[in-house]
Amino acid sequence: MEHMLDPGQSAGQPPRTAASPGTQRPPIQSAWHALVLQTFPGDNDGRAATLWRDQLAAVVPPIAEKIRVHVGSKGSMVLYGQYEDWDDPQASTDMEFLRNVRVNNKRIFGPIVRTEVQPRRDPASIHPHELLAVRQQFPDGRTVYTLEIEVWGDFDSGMLSDTERQSRVEAKVASLRGQGVPAYFHHDPISDLSMITVGVFGEQALDPASGLLSSEVEQWQRRFPNRLTNGEELRLPVQGQPDLGVVPQRTRLVLVPELQ
Repeated sequence: MEHMLDPGQSAGQPPRTAASPGTQRPPIQSAWHALVLQTFPGDNDGRAATLWRDQLAAVVPPIAEKIRVHVGSKGSMVLYGQYEDWDDPQASTDMEFLRNVRVNNKRIFGPIVRTEVQPRRDPASIHPHELLAVRQQFPDGRTVYTLEIEVWGDFDSGMLSDTERQSRVEAKVASLRGQGVPAYFHHDPISDLSMITVGVFGEQALDPASGLLSSEVEQWQRRFPNRLTNGEELRLPVQGQPDLGVVPQRTRLVLVPELQ
């Protein structure tokens, strides 16, 4: 699939109108938590969810200020509240309140669940070296793979800020691109991790029956055999075979994340 990309991008050269790594770009917003009141699969423009939200606000005015519509790639949701994490006590309080909301002496909400919401990205903010740009190139591709070669994160050490982590990863990708490697970066706002990958592969990259990788993936894996953590090789015990000692992690095939 890599050869189907725009020639300037696959060669590591961004369009002249796009920002290059290191230039000022809008920050990636953090994920947040909310309560799901209703889902609307396939409602990609949010019209059905907006109508439901407006009707709900008219019937139960006290909750109008705390309900909102969130639109993703697979549909929309009507959400209540905004919480920092899963342990926010306000979420439990609000859930109990909503369970007791009644109209004409009947409960109006079905099961209410918590969810972690990933902000929807402005397409214009997606850099051509960002992994999400692949989804822009192949919006209808259901199974698109890439080879993960590095992962970066603070891992609760307090030593690596989000800004520094993202800058290091983007600089590394720019360096690889300068060497002719079709590298990409991805910053995950939910896990607070960043990864570096190479290549773009279709469904033929992995045989689901045998688990064998295509020759194209194997070629890249020979060039990048070990998956690095914060730029260093991490050796781990072989699962179920401790007598083999520790071995470096292998680079791995992962799915390209979908646009939210």
